[in-house]
Amino acid sequence: MNKAREGKMMKGKSGEIPQWRSLLSEHAKSVYADGAGVKTSSSDYEDLVHLMGPMAEEALRIMEAFASGARSADGVTGTGNEVPPEFDTRIAIILNGLAPETETHRKGDAEATSVIQQELWQLLYKVRESAELSYAREMELVELDRRILFLLRSQGALVPADISGSVGVDKAQVSRSVKRLLELKMVERDQIRAPVSLTRKGTNLADRLLRLAELRNRELTFDIGDEELAAFFAVIEKLLRRAVMLYEQERSLNQNDVKSLNPFKMDPDYDPDAGSPIVIERSRILAPLMTLSAYISRSGALTFKRLTNLSNFETWVLNEIALDTPIDWNTLVSRLDRDHSQAGRTVSALVERGLVERSGKPGRRHGRFRPTEEGQRLIEIIQEASRQRGAFLTAPLSVPERDQFAGTFEKVRRNAVVQLERERTFDELEQGRS
Repeated sequence: MNKAREGKMMKGKSGEIPQWRSLLSEHAKSVYADGAGVKTSSSDYEDLVHLMGPMAEEALRIMEAFASGARSADGVTGTGNEVPPEFDTRIAIILNGLAPETETHRKGDAEATSVIQQELWQLLYKVRESAELSYAREMELVELDRRILFLLRSQGALVPADISGSVGVDKAQVSRSVKRLLELKMVERDQIRAPVSLTRKGTNLADRLLRLAELRNRELTFDIGDEELAAFFAVIEKLLRRAVMLYEQERSLNQNDVKSLNPFKMDPDYDPDAGSPIVIERSRILAPLMTLSAYISRSGALTFKRLTNLSNFETWVLNEIALDTPIDWNTLVSRLDRDHSQAGRTVSALVERGLVERSGKPGRRHGRFRPTEEGQRLIEIIQEASRQRGAFLTAPLSVPERDQFAGTFEKVRRNAVVQLERERTFDELEQGRS
């Protein structure tokens, strides 16, 4: 492919589009505009064969058949016709079903990491809701405050930087949490950067909460043996190591104002925080999962903001709309696992930005939503970035490790659903008594 054509097809305002998609898309548009006699140039065909392997010829036939059918349905004749904007959206749907053989491994990585990313977030969302109901019977503390109490009880005094790395949140959030715990006389320290340790009051509360946490942990690990649990933690450690690398690399990319898709480098000699390894709290199954989720979310927020100027949640909403378009309101909200008001604000923002369009009866709850042409363009960038992030995260894992991790994760998820329903029932009973 010549340099001028490569620049035309690969560069966009917010990132890059895979070459094979660009080649097929342009060919389909040419067929729509000028008829089925249009042929790809020899250089473009060679590029497509290189990118897609044996699938190249079949992919071209599919796109030609689709474009010819669309041309006929629209009553288009002759040559030099204008390609309608909605044709891009229809092309994107066809392209999503075509995965070149050179990307088969990467696609598998992305599917494997769906557990690690979106499903991990949904699991933790359920656990957080049940935990708030359960721990509130002992004392009203925010989740981060409780996590720091647990960490200090199991690991002893830690400096704020170690706390930040272990819980996966930035130092500013840790400082605010430590300040709250200092005011409650739960922790103490000699000076601002000195190690933070529990007071007697903090130790007593941590012990009470840990007894409750142990019961909750037993429920979440029901039907998971010791060997299976050890293997689960081993995979989490590998994933966490990669997630930290992902976050550090993304911070570097943002500082350098890089707009292309993530050029991740698999450097075998790179060791994040080698002098100060992350402390993994193994007494509860959720602690390392929360830390892993935090690092993935932090790097993801930087990635998608850099490439699309969307927040993490906006990216998620736009992607869910694209996966089952047009999607109705109730289905969308149930998949997001958020309340209607937060989902509504985000969808409205995407509509205002011209990334999502609504159809159907008046009223948001009766509408159906689909991405616009610009929304679809950003979705392709998001999906490609997600594939690269997924491949990077799971690179150290063997296929058996991934399969076993997914199986154990499903058991934890199932137990979390049961736990949440029980806590909701207890809460309803208590409200009924009052």
